[in-house]
Amino acid sequence: MNVLELEEFNIIKEFRSEQYNKYVVEPIDKPTFCSKCGSIFKENAKLKVHDVRTRKVADQDIRGMKVIIEIKQRRFYCPECGDTFTEIFKSIAPDDRITVRLRDCLGKESIKGNTSFASLADQYGVSESTVKRSFEIHVAKLDAQRVLVAPRILGIDEIYVHIKGEHRKQPCAVFTDVEKGKPIEFVRGITKELVVQKIKEMKGYENIEVVTMDMASAYRNAVEETIPKAFCVIDRFHVMQKFNMKVDVLRASIQSKASEGARKELFRVKYAIRSNRENLNKNEQIQQLDGVLEKYPSLKEAYWAKEGLKDVYNAKTKYDAYQLYYQWETSISKGNKVGKEMQKLVNKLKKEVFAYFDGHWTNAYTESFNNVIRRIVRLGNGYSYDTLRAKVIFGSDKAEPLKAKNMQFYEVDAITGKRIFVTD
Repeated sequence: MNVLELEEFNIIKEFRSEQYNKYVVEPIDKPTFCSKCGSIFKENAKLKVHDVRTRKVADQDIRGMKVIIEIKQRRFYCPECGDTFTEIFKSIAPDDRITVRLRDCLGKESIKGNTSFASLADQYGVSESTVKRSFEIHVAKLDAQRVLVAPRILGIDEIYVHIKGEHRKQPCAVFTDVEKGKPIEFVRGITKELVVQKIKEMKGYENIEVVTMDMASAYRNAVEETIPKAFCVIDRFHVMQKFNMKVDVLRASIQSKASEGARKELFRVKYAIRSNRENLNKNEQIQQLDGVLEKYPSLKEAYWAKEGLKDVYNAKTKYDAYQLYYQWETSISKGNKVGKEMQKLVNKLKKEVFAYFDGHWTNAYTESFNNVIRRIVRLGNGYSYDTLRAKVIFGSDKAEPLKAKNMQFYEVDAITGKRIFVTD
C-alpha cells in the first residue's frame, strides 16, 4: 500500500526521525507532453532521459509526523523541439517545494484569523514565504468566487490599525451584515467617496433598508447620496460613548488642576464615571463615586446629565423617548457645559438618534467585530493591508478559539471509539 496515496509515484525507500518521515519516490509513468514547447507525445513514444535530479518537497503530516518527499525527477529530450524539459506532476505544486494538497491545506489554515504565517511554517516544516504564497493563491480563488451582496441592515464603522509600511495606525472602514452577523467588506480609508463607492459595489444596494453607524458625517452623507430611502441609525452605544468621553475630559481637566490627593481620588473614579451606574458595586464603588462628585459640582452635573440621557433609551416607544428627552433637555442647567454640548449634538442628529426606537437597531455587532480585527492584527503584527483584509473577510469566524463550553460533544464506545447513536 502506498502510504502517501500519490498515484503518480512509487515509494522506493522510507526513513524516519523523531519528527520527520522521509519518502524517496520515483515517477511511475513517462511524461505525455513537453513542458517547453507543449508538444503531446504518442503513447508509445520513446523519450530519452537527459538526467535525474533529486527534488525535495513537503507534504501533509502523517500520524503527527512531518513529511518530506524526495522525488527522483527526470529531465528528457523533446523529440519535437530538441530541447530538454523537466516532467511535471499534477500532485506537486509548480515552482514550489510542497505538494498541491499541502498548498491547499496551508491556504485554508492561513486564512483563519487565529493563525499566523510563522506558526503554520513551524507546524508543517516549511518557510513563511511558502505559507504566504499558499495564502495568496487561496485568497485569489475566494475573491474570484465572491459576490458582494447588499444586506437588509448594513453596519458601518471605522477602526484604526497598524498596517505594514506605515508608522501610524491607519483608518479603515468596516462594513457588516448586522442582521446575519457577518463581515461584508474591509477597506482602507473612511472618506465619503470611498463609502459611496463600496455601497454601490454591493449587488442590490438599492434594497438596503437600515444603516447603523456612529456620528461621523461622512457615513451619513454617503448613505443619503446612494440610498436616500434607507434609515440612518446612530445607536445608543455611540451616543453614550460620546457623552462618556466628554464627561471624562471634564474629569481629567479638573484632575490636572487639583492637589496630589485630589488627583488620586479623581483618577480612582475614572472607571466608575464611564460605567453604567447599575453595574457598579453599591457598597463601595457608588459610595466612593458619589462622595467625589459632591466635591466637584460641575462634574456632578455632567455625570447626572449623562445618566439622564441614558434613561431615555429605556423608553419602549419612540413617542415615550421624545417625552423623556424633552424632560431631560429642560433639566440641563445653563452652567452645565458638557450637558449643553451633548444636547446640541443630539438635536443636530435627532432624526438619526431617534430612528433607533423604530426598530431598536444597533451597531453592536460591528463594534464587537472590531475587537476580532484587533485580535487578528495582534496575532500577525506587520500584516500588509491585502493580507489583513483577506483574513478579516474570509477568516474572521475562526479568529477566536472554540471553548469547551461552546463545543458539541457526542458519546463514543470506550473500546471501539465509534460514535454511539441514540434512537428514540
